[in-house]
Amino acid sequence: MTTATIATRHWPLSQRLPAVDRLPASGESWLTDLSALPRMGLRGPGTADWLAAQGLSLPGPIDRTLDLPGLTLVPLGAEEAVILPDPHGDPGAIRRLRDAWRQSPGPKGFDAYRDETWAWFRLTGPAAEQALPLLTALDTRPAAFPAAAVAQTRVMHMDAVILRSADGGALDLLFDIASSGYALDFIEDVIPDIRTARLAG
Repeated sequence: MTTATIATRHWPLSQRLPAVDRLPASGESWLTDLSALPRMGLRGPGTADWLAAQGLSLPGPIDRTLDLPGLTLVPLGAEEAVILPDPHGDPGAIRRLRDAWRQSPGPKGFDAYRDETWAWFRLTGPAAEQALPLLTALDTRPAAFPAAAVAQTRVMHMDAVILRSADGGALDLLFDIASSGYALDFIEDVIPDIRTARLAG
């Protein structure tokens, strides 16, 4: 029997951004492409109940994320969520959750393939914060968009999810992965001095 070879996945910005093995220091102005990290999206009937059975109950308001050990639960509706790993944490946490979902009988929602269809950018530092009004009409000042806030809105003239980290120090953007190059160009235009990198998965 011939062993099948699984090709290494290539990300849209693999050739444009230098790879790093850890996130830049807090407080520095960076755009870091986190798209190579595993993540999981579920939607449809059974999603909320299945997540609750895993200890991941969707928050009452869907404009707040829920931080758990190794994971961030991002609610996008009554029966829809995306689960992000802690880039500093155990990369196996999201894989174990996916394995549990695959082994569970229904109803449990269905896989929305957010790991394949959505890019994940992280913006940090003062330059990024100051440039946000040029990226979106959403009021992202900390008083209006505090730590753990999440919104589905328009960013860089396209539909996106934007969330502020639980410690308030970073903003994450989730959007169509096919627009990765466009988004990088846009951000580099409005934040000329921002440094860029991609986190190896």
